[in-house]
Amino acid sequence: MKLTAHLTVTGLILLCAGAWARAFDKTEQGIVVTVEQAHVELASARPGIFRLSVSFDGNPKPAPSIFLAGSEPLMGDGAVPDSSKAGAPGVILPATKESWEAVTVDDKVGIKTSSGELLIVPKTGVWTLLDAKGESLVAQGTLGILQKDEKTNRERVTFDLRMKNDRLLHLYGSGNGTRSLLKTEGNSHLSNGVAVVPYYWCTAGYGALGVSVDDNSPAKWNAKADQASVVTWSFPGRTADLYLMPAQNLYQEAQKYVDLTGHPKVSPRWAFGYLQSRWGWKDKAYIEDTLKTFQNDKLPVDAFIFDFECYTKTPDYDLKPEGKPDFSDFAWNPMLLPEPASQIADYRAQGIHIIPIRKPRIGNADTLKMMHDRGWILAAGNNGEVRDNFDARDIDFGNPDVRKWYADQARQMIEDGVAGWWNDEGESVYTKYYYWNLAEYDALAEFKPGRRHWSINRAWQPGVERLGASVWTGDIQSDWKTLEEVPASILNWGLAGMPYGACDIGGFQGSPSPEMLTRWMQVGVFLPVMRAHSTLEVNPRFPWLYGKEAEDAIRKALELRYRLVPFYYSLAHETYETGVPFMRPMVMEFPNDPRVQDMTSQWLMGTGLMTAPILNEGGKRSVYFPEGTWYKFDTGEVQQGSRSTDVTSLLDAIPVYVRAGTILTLGPVVQNTAQLPGGPLDVQVYAGKDADFTLVEDDGISYDYVNGDIRKTAFHWDDSIRTLTWKQEGSYQGKDIFKAIHVAVFDGNGKKEADGSLDPTGSVTIK
Repeated sequence: MKLTAHLTVTGLILLCAGAWARAFDKTEQGIVVTVEQAHVELASARPGIFRLSVSFDGNPKPAPSIFLAGSEPLMGDGAVPDSSKAGAPGVILPATKESWEAVTVDDKVGIKTSSGELLIVPKTGVWTLLDAKGESLVAQGTLGILQKDEKTNRERVTFDLRMKNDRLLHLYGSGNGTRSLLKTEGNSHLSNGVAVVPYYWCTAGYGALGVSVDDNSPAKWNAKADQASVVTWSFPGRTADLYLMPAQNLYQEAQKYVDLTGHPKVSPRWAFGYLQSRWGWKDKAYIEDTLKTFQNDKLPVDAFIFDFECYTKTPDYDLKPEGKPDFSDFAWNPMLLPEPASQIADYRAQGIHIIPIRKPRIGNADTLKMMHDRGWILAAGNNGEVRDNFDARDIDFGNPDVRKWYADQARQMIEDGVAGWWNDEGESVYTKYYYWNLAEYDALAEFKPGRRHWSINRAWQPGVERLGASVWTGDIQSDWKTLEEVPASILNWGLAGMPYGACDIGGFQGSPSPEMLTRWMQVGVFLPVMRAHSTLEVNPRFPWLYGKEAEDAIRKALELRYRLVPFYYSLAHETYETGVPFMRPMVMEFPNDPRVQDMTSQWLMGTGLMTAPILNEGGKRSVYFPEGTWYKFDTGEVQQGSRSTDVTSLLDAIPVYVRAGTILTLGPVVQNTAQLPGGPLDVQVYAGKDADFTLVEDDGISYDYVNGDIRKTAFHWDDSIRTLTWKQEGSYQGKDIFKAIHVAVFDGNGKKEADGSLDPTGSVTIK
């Protein structure tokens, strides 16, 4: 049934004689009109963000959703109440702080803010989104129909959005599951390493996030494969909320989107190092021999991640639904950790953090019976659509009583000193990873107050970034084709709101050649999270198992990763503040360059550090340089932009370039991040333009940064007088701050250098 019938008058705004009646009711955030059976609210949800809500059950109310940042601070992070940087489950966005006014334009009514206008024709239900200049972003939106899905017999609300068809449009940021940045559908699906979210940004100049009545049955959208001039949204249920964000580019959109869904917590500093995961740690001696080899071979590393063997000798895949009487779910395997607290403390003293795997199900028979009796096990039809990996022993993390019980079970591991969690196989319902992380977050807040929660998860949904989660791409194959696809997934995640992406370096299934593992490690240097892993049956991704040439090349890659930690950590604070991911597709910086609109084989860290890693066998590739002047990293060799160049890289070399007008803040090579600062801060200036960068330092482990206990050093390069100046602000004065500085300026005529103290204010002129 199309929504094109007569208008039901709910207020009084009358035109002159002979005209039809237009009417609306005012709400706290906007206006409500009635279009046949549908009640439609046009509202200002947040500064710069509109909400279009449709209800077939009376006046619309915005649906509570974990996707949306709420007004309460999370337990344990010490945050002041700030609705833009905190979150809690099941809350509704607070009233807008942006002023708005009701407007009438010809036969339309709507609301107007400083960001634009959202208008609707009450007689037909056709609506329009305009920007602040009055330009059309959505030229013609419709409310579509309420219909039943033939497969599920559930009702759905649909929207059609038609943009002006005078130029090719693209959609970015709905998640991974594709080799392309340009998406044509957002199916809100979770599976092994796939996370698609009900969101996109359109090059027409707006972003959209869909919220349905049930987070576990999210909205979906699709567009034509050749262009995004028409997008169709589908919402399960009888109500729908579409959040619309006028934004002319991906930078503007990121800042609005993060205010809507929540600011991603900064990971602990150690998580920016190298994380060695393994399925098949054999015993205590094996762990310690591995650690000694990393140390003796001078291979930097910050964490060991354990699979099944950390808590059980036999995986639970063959357990019956009723479980097994002697199965251990929460205790350590004594073969690996006979004295867990003292061992973990000893490893931590050597710079190694211990991270155990967690599964979303129970194996112990007695525990399972108790949980079934209390209704704590997820039923096959519970919490919406059950997807991949459903198990009759699945924990219902959506229940707050279950989360409290789970936190109590995790207490011993937390008190023993675990640094984080590896959450695997939780795709049975869409919100599983959010509520699972919430249980872990609150457990840490209770038993180790103030400590940052960190986890790595096989999928995600909007909102989980507020908890400090990271994600990896699942059980991928070990082959060149998969390596080529990895950056696309992680870049897509960043645009969709998850800045901390990773993969199983080397591939989970299969055996990479020494060349392939080396090139994969080199890619990992430029991923937000650098983690290697593999299945039980193959060689672990320990560098020394792949020959001396590969080990030497991997060592060089790891050393570069650790040099970049101060730079990455500062970018992560920028991501927390602005929502802009620190691993960025080229299109963010060069939106008008058609060569980079769908480029995933090379990308940026920040605005000016570009990597073009080798993704194929043989060490050769073509590198595209956008407009401007580019320097080869660490050498200063100049390359002019707007052209492609074929490059050949030796096994131990990565094609890395820096844009003119870039400042990099690098640290020394260390064995682990606990050894920072470890020497002077190496400030590299790539001349040719003025440049700015802010180094951010804090304690690296607590949430004190949320309330401003940080030190910021703002660097500025004035290219005309060849002078680097800096000024510090902030109260943090821990032992891990940099106190000395080494400045290197690259200008195409070699490298000029100077040394000094990193005083609260200072300057260096290099002619």
